[in-house]
Amino acid sequence: MPGKDPARSKRLQAELWAPRLNSAEGHRARIIVLAGLDDEQFQALRATTLKVNTVLTGHADKVGLSHRDGKAEYLMSSNQELVLVDSPGTPDESRLMPDGVHCGKQVLRDWYVGSGNEIPTSKLIADGVPRSQWPRPISLPPEFLPVMTDLYQSLSETWTSEQHWNTPDLPAATRTVADPTGR
Repeated sequence: MPGKDPARSKRLQAELWAPRLNSAEGHRARIIVLAGLDDEQFQALRATTLKVNTVLTGHADKVGLSHRDGKAEYLMSSNQELVLVDSPGTPDESRLMPDGVHCGKQVLRDWYVGSGNEIPTSKLIADGVPRSQWPRPISLPPEFLPVMTDLYQSLSETWTSEQHWNTPDLPAATRTVADPTGR
């Protein structure tokens, strides 16, 4: 629906294609046409990105997760071929959620915002402050390490259907996340 943002943490009914370009400062600016790509390259980028989304969403559904969104990063090879880089399907590149609970770095973002320790990156970027002059984030409370370790390990085991660690199952790990994050 044009002009209306989707509700937070709700699954979209259809894929949303929103290309972004990283700038030298590291922030992302919404763009319509990716600079330097011809129409054929742009269409290949779009098709690959949507295919990655379809594969990840299908796998997430099979293992009882909801793939809410994600990003795909590309580079241009020396012979002008687009190459998918990064690690699609990881909790750092995709929002994977069982029962509406985040299982990735969003948990940490929420803590920083909720505790009043968020760094105003948008303002710093708008003001032209070089990254080297940005304030350093405060350290996370020590109880986050075992909680986040369990969360990532149990998510990995759920995603791969392979047991590698003696870690709680994903429902137990997501319940534990609620305590240190204050949710």
